[in-house]
Amino acid sequence: MLVILVDIIDALERLAAGEQPYEYKTEDSKFRLLGPACGFGTDSLRIYREQGTYAENIVEAQGLASARNLTITGIWFVKHSQERMATQAERDKVNSMVESRKL
Repeated sequence: MLVILVDIIDALERLAAGEQPYEYKTEDSKFRLLGPACGFGTDSLRIYREQGTYAENIVEAQGLASARNLTITGIWFVKHSQERMATQAERDKVNSMVESRKL
């Protein structure tokens, strides 16, 4: 899974359109605040919620961040791409060609 960081102003538009956040970003890079698109199981999410590191929506995320004197600065979303991602075999082939200077 690939994720992309979106500035909070642009992220609000995506949230309004119904897109689910993977993670909320704050000024503290060590503080991880997960969102509903993280894909973790129910038991894990329950534990994260109890620890104050999971938010179902932006309002809840802002409250959890504020309790730590932090601000939400961006939101990580699952990256949707129209392009097919290369398989590991294809990446290995390109890397091999680069190493042998054939590319």
